[in-house]
Amino acid sequence: QSCLPHGLKAAPFCFILYADKTRLSSHGTVKAYPVVVRCANLPVDIQNSDGIGGGRIVGWLPIVSEDADEDGKPGFVNFKRVVWHESFLKLLELVVQYSKTGYTHQCFDKVMRWLFPILLILSADYEEQCMMSLIRGQNCKCPCPVCIVPLEGLHDLSKTFALRLMQDVIDAFETYKISKGQGEALLKALGLCAVANVFWLIAYSDPHQAISFDRLHA
Repeated sequence: QSCLPHGLKAAPFCFILYADKTRLSSHGTVKAYPVVVRCANLPVDIQNSDGIGGGRIVGWLPIVSEDADEDGKPGFVNFKRVVWHESFLKLLELVVQYSKTGYTHQCFDKVMRWLFPILLILSADYEEQCMMSLIRGQNCKCPCPVCIVPLEGLHDLSKTFALRLMQDVIDAFETYKISKGQGEALLKALGLCAVANVFWLIAYSDPHQAISFDRLHA
C-alpha cells in the first residue's frame, strides 16, 4: 500500500486467484480449467462462503491436447505455456488497466476511495505454480517458484537463498529477445522458460511473491 499514490484515499483491491485443471465428474474423463477469484479485502468467513462475497468462477482456460510425438519437447512445453498466459490475459485486461490508473469507488462505509487491483495470492499446487511463474519444472536447475535454491540444495533446510524478483526475470527475458543463445543460458540457469508472463503486466504485483505455500503437496 505504501507504493500507491500518496495524498489521496488510495487503497489496494486485493485478489486471491486460483486455477487448476479438474474433472467435471468423479468418474468422468472430461477435464475443465476454471479460474476462481476471491476478494482478499473481505473477512475470511465471507471470502470462503458460497454467498455474496465468496469465490466466483470468472473464466475457463483452454486445455491443450497432449501429443505423444511432441510431449516433453521444449517447443511444445513452451507452446502450452504461451496458450495459458495469452488466455489468462483475456481475463485480466481490465485488471491490468486499472492496476496502473486505479478507479474511484464508494465503499460500504460511504467513503470514496481510489482502488488499485493487485494480485495478492496465487493459490495453486506445484504444477500450476510452475505454469504461473514459468518455472521449467521439478528437475530444472532452480525448481522453486519463489526462491533461487539450486536443485541439489533442496534437501538442506539449514540454508537460505535469494528470493526471485520479477524485474530480474524480466531482464533475463529481455536478454533472450536480444540474444537467444545468451538469454537461453541465463534463463536455464534460473530454471525459467522463455515465455512472457501475463502477471508482469499487473502493477504493484509480483507473481513470485504472490505464490502461496502448497500445503497439500508439501
